[in-house]
Amino acid sequence: MHDTCRRQHLVVRFRRALKVSATVQVATFVLSFASVLVVSRLLTPEEIGIFSVSVALLGMAHIFREFGVGQYLVQAASVGREQIRAAFTVALLCSWGIGLVVLAASIPMRMIYRHDGVQEVLALAALNFAVMPFGTPILSILRRELQFDRIAWVTIVGAAVQTGVTIAAAYLGHSYLSMAYGTLAMQVTKVLMLNVIRPGETFVWPSTSGVRDVLRFGSLSTGAIVTNNLGSAAPDMIFGRTLGFADVAYYSRGVGMQNMLIEKIHEAVRSVYFPIFASELRAGAKGAELYAQTAGNLVAVTIPALVVLAVLANPLIPFVFGDQWAVSAPIASILCLYQVLVAPYALYQLSLIAAGKVGSQFKAELVIQAVRVLVLLSSVWLDLQQVVTLLIIAYATEALVSQMALRKAFGLSFRALLGVSWKAYAIALAAASGPLVVSNLTAWDRHHTGDQLSILLLGGFAALAGWFAGVHALGHPLKLEIHRIVQRLIPTKAAR
Repeated sequence: MHDTCRRQHLVVRFRRALKVSATVQVATFVLSFASVLVVSRLLTPEEIGIFSVSVALLGMAHIFREFGVGQYLVQAASVGREQIRAAFTVALLCSWGIGLVVLAASIPMRMIYRHDGVQEVLALAALNFAVMPFGTPILSILRRELQFDRIAWVTIVGAAVQTGVTIAAAYLGHSYLSMAYGTLAMQVTKVLMLNVIRPGETFVWPSTSGVRDVLRFGSLSTGAIVTNNLGSAAPDMIFGRTLGFADVAYYSRGVGMQNMLIEKIHEAVRSVYFPIFASELRAGAKGAELYAQTAGNLVAVTIPALVVLAVLANPLIPFVFGDQWAVSAPIASILCLYQVLVAPYALYQLSLIAAGKVGSQFKAELVIQAVRVLVLLSSVWLDLQQVVTLLIIAYATEALVSQMALRKAFGLSFRALLGVSWKAYAIALAAASGPLVVSNLTAWDRHHTGDQLSILLLGGFAALAGWFAGVHALGHPLKLEIHRIVQRLIPTKAAR
């Protein structure tokens, strides 16, 4: 009885948190999109390009600025004043140190790109690194305490301030600095809001006590992130040298198609899963059961979506990006189907970190990305399509290594994970059957924009219908969630 009540309570808590996370994702997307629309009309492409180049130069700096401090505070067995001060000390040293490096690098970057704007944007960005560490520890504590409502307010208000300042600065003629001013205003707003939420905890004195534990965790966590990012960047770096820039673009477009949808779903889930999973582990819950329960629901959405994307890649890519990108369609289809293999392991990294197994995560990432790079290097002898086909080795390795890591950390067997995932594969077949029929009708002209849109609309509708039918017929746990949503949207007569 106690376990049943606990599971029900966990479902309710996760449902509420996911609702808040989804709201934040939608709100920030709308604000960002509005900013892009307005600023694109106020600034020239060259002005926006100057800012974009500067942001690209800051990419690696942002990986090191926090040095795993946020994750450390969320997963730690206990957090007191000492741990907060130690985490703040590490964040302060890393962020300020990187800020100074960015400030110093702004001068040679100006010379390399032959424009004062690059130096000005980088110098202003250095101020961001000066402000960031004051908000990092408290924001992480809020995540640890599962105060998602407060985090949502901080995030949305910060994004609104960023949008407002960016547009105002662009209107007033601040050119490429407009976006930099907006980003700085967002960081300051977040710190001020966090100080109101947790007065006296945002600004604390640095301390050397406990710093060693934070540095140890942060070095492994950051190492895993860097390894993962290098693996993600490897196709561009390797293909650009072995195959040419056109193939780099075709591959990137194929990968980007699944990221448009799947990564947004993962992002919304991960933001609430990590602190809840860590909290449940500290309370004595079994990690294997928690992971299986969450993964079983997540893959029931992502696996059908991946299979449908694989079926509709052509005409989706030509319709969205133009016929010149039709070469990316078969690449996208293959990568989506390969992604199905690793879909049940989308949360494995955060799960290991939440359990304090950051060393295991680092080792797993080293193996996964090493195999991926070796496969990509086959492009020295093979063409793009052949290399993409061989990537099955990399995806299979990722699934195997992830499974081994989960089994070692939580005792989660492959049979147990398959037991909660197999329905997702059956639902995927139901969801993809309609689009498969629609896309293979001989009456369609795949090079005609109108026909492409018709296939996508009819195929999308058929996919949704098949997904709902599959969830209902198999009695998947999401069936209850769907019924609950429908009852909220369409009240019964008794409720009216």
